[in-house]
Amino acid sequence: MNKFKLFFIVVLIFILSNLIIAFLWSIKTTIKFSNYAPYSVEFTNSLNLTKNEALDLYLETWQRERLFEYDEFTGLRESESLNGNYVNIDQDNGRLIKNNPNNCLGNIFFYGGEKVFGYDVTDNQTIPFFFREMLIKDKKNYCVFNFGRRSYNSTQENILLQKHLLNKKIIQKDIIIFLDGSNENGNSKILNTDFINKNYNELHQKYWKLGNTGVKYFFDLLPIKQLFEVVISKFINNYKTKKISTEIPKSQLYEIKYVFEKNLDIRKGICHTSDLRCFNFLIFIENDELNKKKYELLKTQNNVSDLTNFNNQEYLINKYDSLSPNSNRLIAEKIFKKVFN
Repeated sequence: MNKFKLFFIVVLIFILSNLIIAFLWSIKTTIKFSNYAPYSVEFTNSLNLTKNEALDLYLETWQRERLFEYDEFTGLRESESLNGNYVNIDQDNGRLIKNNPNNCLGNIFFYGGEKVFGYDVTDNQTIPFFFREMLIKDKKNYCVFNFGRRSYNSTQENILLQKHLLNKKIIQKDIIIFLDGSNENGNSKILNTDFINKNYNELHQKYWKLGNTGVKYFFDLLPIKQLFEVVISKFINNYKTKKISTEIPKSQLYEIKYVFEKNLDIRKGICHTSDLRCFNFLIFIENDELNKKKYELLKTQNNVSDLTNFNNQEYLINKYDSLSPNSNRLIAEKIFKKVFN
């Protein structure tokens, strides 16, 4: 066998391997979700959905074509989705709240992480939606906006608030509600920072050098390389999960406290000068050692209403750390009482 023939066979095997992996990967994903039960029976019942409807909710929540998209200054946001049965997200108005009136005397903005956004619940089962229901019952004519975003901490929330102010989305006398907790990580990098930085640096260079980057990207994006990355990342993530649940330096804990304190001060200044009614809430649901340590440091902050009670069994949470509809309703009630006391 000559060298040319051997080279041709190797290349052919390489191409066929990638095609087969891409084809089988797609088939495997389709089969996996054909009869998949993403939630426990108890959580599915809490959603008031059938098994198939709960699966549709899961797919709209976690399996959109693109889960996140780039957002200036804050890093990322949930990708826009306007035709879902259960999850609808607008670039300008956040997760949609369909019971908002056409004409509002004022606005209420919710900022926070995935608990505010409402992962694994429908549009009409989030904390802001239930809050709007209470406004209707109390005959208060406010529009409510849900700007909760996955992984967001107090720093990102403050930046998003400033963006909305600069774009005149928020006006005097509007009500601002922040719900913080386990996402507080001090000055740690936000999600996808390394990815964005790496890709920007590789693509922002002399034109005649982009060929090298193009070749690298070509091989990095091949199905066989992607499969290898997925397998390796699972092992790495499992290791990191074990480490982070038990180990965190005291210096990092105090940095988390310091950053949270400063962000509260920044909010206070913005809200005062912009004539806004701002409310800060703290809640920890995940009852693990790391979150208990964070909670002990953050609960002492002034002007923060603490909703945490680790011994309280009224909240139902699933394996993705998402709250059930009834849990969201209970939290909305507590926030409502504080805001309109």
